[in-house]
Amino acid sequence: MNGVLNILKPTGMSSHDVVSFVRKTIGTKKVGHAGTLDPNVSGVLPICVGKATKFSDILINGDKEYICEIKFGQSTDTQDMYGNITNEVDNFNFDEQAIIEVINSFKGVIKQIPPAYSAVKFNGKKLYEYARQDILIEKEARDAHIKNLKVLKINNPNVLIKVKCSKGTYMRTLCNDIGMKLGIPAHMGILIRTEAKGLKIEDSISLENLKYYVEINKLKECFIPVDVIVPMKKVVVNEKYYDKLIVGNEVYCKINDDLVDNFYVYCKDILIGIGHKVNEKQIKINKMLI
Repeated sequence: MNGVLNILKPTGMSSHDVVSFVRKTIGTKKVGHAGTLDPNVSGVLPICVGKATKFSDILINGDKEYICEIKFGQSTDTQDMYGNITNEVDNFNFDEQAIIEVINSFKGVIKQIPPAYSAVKFNGKKLYEYARQDILIEKEARDAHIKNLKVLKINNPNVLIKVKCSKGTYMRTLCNDIGMKLGIPAHMGILIRTEAKGLKIEDSISLENLKYYVEINKLKECFIPVDVIVPMKKVVVNEKYYDKLIVGNEVYCKINDDLVDNFYVYCKDILIGIGHKVNEKQIKINKMLI
């Protein structure tokens, strides 16, 4: 079993819980997720199985898309609706046009300070460990790229937005910072990840459906090959070099002039792994996928 599962993670489960469920359901230990979702967040969670676990770092680095609710009028210590209220206003000017303009101003490369309740590490400990001990840590701002941002619905005092962003973007911090720019306390309400590295929520499968596919012996239909998700150039090696190729030796093959490092290597109609050029006539596998 090798490939990626586009799992629809429900709320109430951690990403580790989902991995454990998949391991038990499909009967294999080599399972990992590619991009953590908080327990209170639902949506697309790529699950790598078998040799595809070697692709988790590539999948994690892909763009993400979210539907996110901004709730104006309150800020919290966790920047979402599950934290303690730190500031609250009963009456404020809910100017829809001003809110839209400020939201749109966050498109592009922005600076974000990781929230106190996050898994970012400082001196070997996660920030939320310090926060739980009421220890204040000065955090450096990081770049985040908001590639697309659209207001979907306005329902005073809440606004629903769709965001496409780079890895490492904190949606709750985005909501908090939008409020700060408007001068109105704000935090994140519901959050749904609708896309991760090209895997879309409309194509995802629930954990219940995964279990059903196992029961009817059609699990293979759920797997997405890694070369479908992550496009790269392809090199085909003569099958006489198969034995050398799969043990990591350098092999001869026809190489195009425009070929760069990191390309798929096929032999005997099988995806063997990701390779690199040794010289103008030889290649070698960097990452074995069989």
